[in-house]
Parts: sequence; structure tokens; C-alpha cells
Amino acid sequence: MKKHIIIFILFFGSMLLFFNCSNLSNINKKIFNGFEKNRYIALSSTGPYEITDLPEDNRKNVMKIDGASVDWGIAMYSLEKYKNKPIKITFSVDVKRQGEMGSLNWQINNNPGYPSISIINNAVPGVWHTMRGTISIIPAAELPYLYLTNWFNNTENTIYYIDNFNITIESTEVLPPPNPNPDLTLTSLKSVYANAFRIGAIINPVYMTGNYFKILTHHFNAVTAENALKPLELAPLTKDGQYRWEIADNMVNTMIQNGIEVQGHVLVWHEQTPAWMTAGTREEVTANMENHITQVLNHFRGRVLTWDVVNEAIRDNVQNVNASTDWRTCVRSSGNPWFAALGADYIEMAFRKAREIDPGVKLYYNDYGLNNRNKAQLTVNMVNDINNRYRAETGGRRNLIEGIGMQGHYGLNINVNDVRSSIENFITTGLEISITELDISTAGYNPGNQKDSVMNSRQALAQANTYASLFKLFYEYRDYIYRVTMWGIDDHNSWLSTGNPCLFDRDLTAKPAFFSVLNAPGN
Repeated sequence: MKKHIIIFILFFGSMLLFFNCSNLSNINKKIFNGFEKNRYIALSSTGPYEITDLPEDNRKNVMKIDGASVDWGIAMYSLEKYKNKPIKITFSVDVKRQGEMGSLNWQINNNPGYPSISIINNAVPGVWHTMRGTISIIPAAELPYLYLTNWFNNTENTIYYIDNFNITIESTEVLPPPNPNPDLTLTSLKSVYANAFRIGAIINPVYMTGNYFKILTHHFNAVTAENALKPLELAPLTKDGQYRWEIADNMVNTMIQNGIEVQGHVLVWHEQTPAWMTAGTREEVTANMENHITQVLNHFRGRVLTWDVVNEAIRDNVQNVNASTDWRTCVRSSGNPWFAALGADYIEMAFRKAREIDPGVKLYYNDYGLNNRNKAQLTVNMVNDINNRYRAETGGRRNLIEGIGMQGHYGLNINVNDVRSSIENFITTGLEISITELDISTAGYNPGNQKDSVMNSRQALAQANTYASLFKLFYEYRDYIYRVTMWGIDDHNSWLSTGNPCLFDRDLTAKPAFFSVLNAPGN
């Protein structure tokens, strides 16, 4: 089985020791990567170690090593629990040298050749460098340690500062096949939030069968097709081909038969779109886009209640945005064939065509990273500009864009106050708000399913606390939020499975994250 474990680096005296916790001293705690950690634990000793601050570098609790008198065991972590088991260690740490040339080396003890994970030799003095590396190994049965050595290459004038450890250990043993067996006696999420907002999930071929379908219908009252309604899945493979409705129709009809609302995702996106649709002259690309919108909305009329008309149109890394910033200057251009053919106009063109074809459907703009206040403000600028112009032309009160979909692909370090700020900004538009793609990964952005692992208790608790904070926030703003949709039900089938981001594990057992969501309205 796999395990992701964030480890604590233990700094000892000048020799390798089996330590007694009663002898530990100088414990320093710091928030790092969203966790409160014992950054450094040093034994009381006369060695050349000290924990210091570097105000000139804006760093605190930095370990200082006087290279001249340090023995080979500077820092180490026991791999005893992993001995004789295959693991992968991923490692990074910041270092800065002062004084004469020297070296640092992270190794695995008592393995053939004492393999190194990361080495730095004669680093440029006065400059922070990152040591990093990855190694797959089976720790030996005797004295299995990950440790730091100076290889006796440092002089009395060599000083190293060490900071920002980020070390994970992943067991590479294979987990047994999933045995999905949900506890359907658990209180359903949709009942807990019945007077607040819809609780949504994605649907795909896996979730339409067996116990996956049972847990879907037990807990959720809204669904979004993970892929089945995207242009690449519905549109002809060639321009003169036929639309392919069968898979999507089966999913949509089954959901309706079970009393579950269906949200449409997505009509116009720079990804998962047939290449022919964005090829040709401006007139040809416009015709292709408008024909696709016409075909899809007519086909699903009355069955799909809302549509993400345009997805992820605002580029990343926008800065210094205010209410007067021209949103057109910040539309995604790189890798966006719609922009290449039609410019920023493609966004409003898509919404206008959608409204013309189906006046009864609710139209959404959907994007990720909207917890970023600059990107959120650009979205507000865009929807206000388009809606003001549309209302002036039509002489009516109805907006063209009626909802903002705030994706939620977050990590454990998500700043909930940033999410709050964006929600409050979106409220000023008067539009409906939905949290459209929520998951909380413990391993960053690493796409791919069926790479889940067994979470340790610290990760599970941190994830549960993050979910709790977010759902308390959503519940607080329940008068403005229509739907909160989980982008995946179980870790094994999640698109970010390495980070175990969902409320249920591979066997559909409720995780601590599930109970934090279940109980959030009551706290």
C-alpha cells in the first residue's frame, strides 16, 4: 500500500543516537506548508549547532552549522518503519553557505553504496540554493536512516544555514483493488444542507454503476458530468460528422429519473475541443461555435438546468487589478484557439448565442483560481461589463451572465479569507454563485486517477479541518450560494488521486473530511 507521510527532521548532536524524548530541548514550532511542525529538535549538547533568525533574509528558526567541528551525523530521520519495504523519498531544502568552500550530502544509511538523494558542492556563498532529489529504495533492516553529512569537507570558516524542509515518504507497495462498500446509514449530505444549497458531485461511467451509484444518489442532489458534456465528447470528430449523444443522454436521463438536477459543463473552452471547431477564418470559427451551442442547447433543453457557457477564460498571474481594469487585456491568449480566432469577443459572443437559443436555461461563467483577489476582480469587471451592455441593449433587467462558478481545486494551505473576499466581491454583481469543482489535495497538482494512498492521521486531520473551514464559510453565505459541487466522490477515481482529495476513500469509507462537512453547519 502507499503512504504519504510528512516527516519531521530531527537534529541531533555530533553522533548518531537512539534518542530519548526526555532529553530533547530547544523545540521550535513554525507554520510550514499549512502544518504546525516541530521544525528542529536538537539535543542539548556542546556541538556547533544553533537555531537562529536571519532578518536580512526574512527567515526565522534557521539551523546554523559550523562545518569545522560537525561530525558526519548532522541531521537524521529513522526509516525503521519502512525497512525492507519499497519507498520513494522526495526531498527539498534551502541552504546558504558563508565562508570557505564546503559540501552537504543527504544519504540513506546502511544501504549498498550509501546512496545519495541530494548533494551540494561549493555553493555560491551568500546565496540561497535548493537541494532537491527523489530516490526509490528499500531501506536496509539495520540502522535505516535518512541523514545529512558534511563529508568532512568543510573548514572552520565554512558555515551553512538550512531552512524550509519539504520531505515526503511514499510507500510504493500496491494497494489492494477497491472494494466499494458505502455505509448508507450515514446521514446524507443533501439532507444536512437542504435549506442551504445543493450538494453536487460529478458523474462519469464509474459513478453510474453499483455502489458508486448508491452513494451518489444517497448524498447528492445535483450533478455535473465530468467529461460527457464537453465539446470533445459530444461534437463530431470531423466537421461534417454527427453529434454523439448516447453516453450523455443516458447519464442525464438517469439523473433526472432519480430526482437529481443536472448542470451542463461546458460549451466553450480552450481545452477538450475538436481542433476543427477553432480552425479557419473568423467567420468560419464563429459559425462553428454558434452551431455547437445551438446543437447542444436544443438537444438538452429542459433537462439541463444551468450551463457553464465559457470556462477558464481569464489568464493566470494577473496583478494590480482594480474595478476599472479592462478585463479584455487579461483574457487567456496562450493556448487558447478561441482567442486566436475571435479575440476577447468570443466570450460575449458565446453567451449571446446561448441566450438566443435557450432563454430558459441559466448561464454561468466558470473559472479556477478565483480565490485570487485579482482574478476575482477581473471576473467581476467582465460580467458587469457584459451584463450592463446587454441590459442596455435589451431594455430589460435580466442579465446575460447569470451565475459565477467558483472552482475549488485547493490544497491544505488555502487561505479561507481569500475565498471569503472573492465571494463577497461576487455578491456585488447580484449573480448566483456556485462552488463548482471542489476538492482538497494533500499533494499539490498531480493529475491522474488510481494513484491514491493511505492517508496518515496528520494529513487526514489537516484535510478535514480545511473542509470544515470552507463549508462553514459556504454555510455562512448560503443565501447567495446555489450549489457546492465536489469534483469527485472517492480518492481512487479522482483526477487528483495522488493527493487523496475527496470525502470518501477508495472503498467508499467516509473519511474525517466527510464528517467535518457533515457537521459544519452545526459549528
